[in-house]
Amino acid sequence: MRKDVKSRGKQRTSAGKRPKPAEPAAQPCLRAQWQQILTTLRAKVRANREAITYVSLFLTLCIAFYLLYYYLAVHHSPILTALNTNTAQILGAIFAASGASVVRNGAVVTIDGFALEIIDECTAVFSSIVYCACILAYPTTARNKGLGIAFGIPALYTINILRLVVITFVGLSAPHLFEFVHVYLWQASFIIFVVIIFLLWLKLIVK
Repeated sequence: MRKDVKSRGKQRTSAGKRPKPAEPAAQPCLRAQWQQILTTLRAKVRANREAITYVSLFLTLCIAFYLLYYYLAVHHSPILTALNTNTAQILGAIFAASGASVVRNGAVVTIDGFALEIIDECTAVFSSIVYCACILAYPTTARNKGLGIAFGIPALYTINILRLVVITFVGLSAPHLFEFVHVYLWQASFIIFVVIIFLLWLKLIVK
């Protein structure tokens, strides 16, 4: 009889215990999340490797060319001086051929009393830096790159002469619009010209 009572008491005790609450599901650890992110990034880098390589090389070349230009400018390179002077001479010759009164003193050209000083920014040097970086970074043969530079640089310089002619006409006829046309309109347009010439090179030479 006592044994039965004891066993029944044990049953009641065990039955009276409250069950432990279930532990919440473990959240994925931070390390696993970072591994997943890195895996995704690696996959995207592999898928876009050519584009990333091109952009990286393009930026590197832009910086290298600009540092070269900066070195030449700081040391007053005769190359840049001659480029400015020749640009002023060509601009003066164009207006002189049209009957305008032209006076030139080095890189300063005065046309019918309107004076212009040709500086580095007026010679398409910066657009040429961007264009050459685009060409040299592109994965193609050295011949194609050489043809692209030989074709593109003179084209950009010619467009730049046209730009100077236009802004000189604006300065002579509507001086209040000179700053807008010179600083905003043509500077933005030159970016478009660089892209157009680059695309023409791809279509006509690289194909």
